[in-house]
Amino acid sequence: MGEVMLLLGIAGVLISIACAATVGTGFISAAGKALSIAVAAIGITLGTTIGTVVASTGTTTMTTASVGIMAGSLAVIAGNVAVRKLIKKTKAQRHF
Repeated sequence: MGEVMLLLGIAGVLISIACAATVGTGFISAAGKALSIAVAAIGITLGTTIGTVVASTGTTTMTTASVGIMAGSLAVIAGNVAVRKLIKKTKAQRHF
């Protein structure tokens, strides 16, 4: 049971980082808002798909949820990093 709790803890940290990255990308520019929404949609879809695949292997519900959340969070974090690089490369960011 301890391993599952560790997975849930890691999943919680990753989802928090993913949410913060999405909000930060949205503040950079108007294009950042639109692209971060698209990245979040892709991350949610990927996390759901991976969670379904893991569930088909016969693991527990908690493990399935943890793996799905972690996969989706990592996809959102990586997507937001790519969007930020693209925005900085095109110099489309806001200057406050």
